[in-house]
Amino acid sequence: MPAAPDKIYGAGTAVVRIGGSYIDPMSDRITLANGFTDLANSTVDPIYGDAFRATVNPKSEWGWNITGMWMPIDHWGLELSYTRGSEHRGLRHGHRERIAPFDVSGVRIGRFEPEISAATVNWYPLDPTCQFQPYIGVGINYSDYRKQRFTLFNHLSPEDQAIVDELGLDGRFNVGYSWGHTWQIGADWVFGRDSNWLVNAAAIYTDSETEIGFNVTADPDGTGDTRILDYSGDYRYDPWTFNIGVGYKFNL
Repeated sequence: MPAAPDKIYGAGTAVVRIGGSYIDPMSDRITLANGFTDLANSTVDPIYGDAFRATVNPKSEWGWNITGMWMPIDHWGLELSYTRGSEHRGLRHGHRERIAPFDVSGVRIGRFEPEISAATVNWYPLDPTCQFQPYIGVGINYSDYRKQRFTLFNHLSPEDQAIVDELGLDGRFNVGYSWGHTWQIGADWVFGRDSNWLVNAAAIYTDSETEIGFNVTADPDGTGDTRILDYSGDYRYDPWTFNIGVGYKFNL
């Protein structure tokens, strides 16, 4: 009677993967409300200090990922992953042509880069002796956003630029962080029964709702910044991420 083939993906198997990520975030229509309450002392006409609709429609970008997985028992794996994306050009105003005294027609207000960390439990349905190992997983994610850049003042008309210079205006673009659920479907293909190398492909959904906004400060006389606008609203980032990469497996 022939001996049973050795397990390829069984209890004690650990895998480290690295590869590229194509991040496709959600487009969302949001309401940005001005939280600045001292409009009476503002240097900007209060008529512009209410709220407006905006579109957050970041372009899909490439990034990279690294994951580690360990199987405590056959068919089940515990996975930690980190994905870092390239710069998204983020927030564009809606039907409003002006914010405060500025013409913002077609202007993007900010940019940001995403960082997503996740912990999932994966189920591998096929026999541990198979070289092809598809899986599905569910878990939690922590999403953060770095390199936040305010770009409203980058492409102003000469008239609006003169206002910026006269009032000593500056701005800051802000994207918060979030906790949410995540789920994925993917597959590992081991190159051979005696090989430790594999290729991986996966599709991952990340639930991420955070606060997004910007503020503008003025310093017309050089004595210190005074906040004159402070817009914020809730945004659903909710990206689909498509990973492809290589991995190395070993036993613990």
